[in-house]
Amino acid sequence: MKIVIDVPEEIVREVKEAVKRGGYEDSKEFIRTAIETQIELETSEQQTLLTFDDAFEELEQSDSLPHNQSKPEPSDVHQVQAELENRSFEPLQVVNEPDRSRLDDGPLWGQYNRVFPIKLVTRRLANVLLGKSGDEEWIELERFSDQTATVARNVGKKLLEEDEAKSRGRGEKLSAALPIGDNAQKSMDRFKSHFVGYSDRNGNLTGAPAHLLFVDITSESPSKIGLTDAGRQLASIHNPLLDDGLSADEALSRDEVEFLVSFFREELPAEYEAMLTIARAIENDQTRPTQLTERIATLNQSWTDAQAKTIRSGLVSRMYEMGMVKRHRVGQRGTAYELTLRGESLLKL
Repeated sequence: MKIVIDVPEEIVREVKEAVKRGGYEDSKEFIRTAIETQIELETSEQQTLLTFDDAFEELEQSDSLPHNQSKPEPSDVHQVQAELENRSFEPLQVVNEPDRSRLDDGPLWGQYNRVFPIKLVTRRLANVLLGKSGDEEWIELERFSDQTATVARNVGKKLLEEDEAKSRGRGEKLSAALPIGDNAQKSMDRFKSHFVGYSDRNGNLTGAPAHLLFVDITSESPSKIGLTDAGRQLASIHNPLLDDGLSADEALSRDEVEFLVSFFREELPAEYEAMLTIARAIENDQTRPTQLTERIATLNQSWTDAQAKTIRSGLVSRMYEMGMVKRHRVGQRGTAYELTLRGESLLKL
């Protein structure tokens, strides 16, 4: 079936640029994936619904380049850094991990495409809890979510400057997944949904921190959020960007990566197995996006092609951020991946 629609020139340009940078075989694959992703979102109660145009933006979220944005004032940066300071979080009262019946099965949803935003959320939550009077382990979700999205936007805008100054390419940007889009409200709303989270009307949890067992969110109204012991551990580990400065060249430290891999292996076997699947595929010379999608699809026969593509995309992005894979060009438009020494070590655990 053929359907003809008018597409704004700006979106046509962005699609061409996305294909040119790699990750999609051609423009047809990009558009088909955008449509399939939107259909998946529309039929899932736990995911944020987007407009059709937003579906395109979601696919390029990690590489969106805002134009004519004002730079954060120095005072904003200093305030942000103070809110993300690494302190002794041992005195914090923590909450139990979320009931797993409130979480999706399987590896993380693909749009949770970076770990650093999760780190930022846990670090800020730890600081907010530490600054509270008394030993209450829960705080109001809405206020925390709104304020954290603003903090993340300030951090993201500063990191975007660093990305541009250092000519970081597709998939390399440290500002990826932070709310830096032209439409500030939409961008921050998406960040809140993906990287802070909420409890839906059925009591199910949305958001990467909860799905990784780093926070819990109450189903009551108004909702509250608390930090688990695992979340407190993550918040406490040294981070290059938050602790050494936003000019750092890595989003995560070796200690953070080792903690995450160990935690996934022990507590989140579906995420760990998905990472192993990617690593084994690359080791066996299945290095192209389509080949990796086919391997990921074997983890769950009920996944649609769109779901497998989205999960593969998110996994590869997170593994790149964790220093386990790197990418290179194949021909004019193609992309392939290879394991780093850290990625190879994953196969030896």
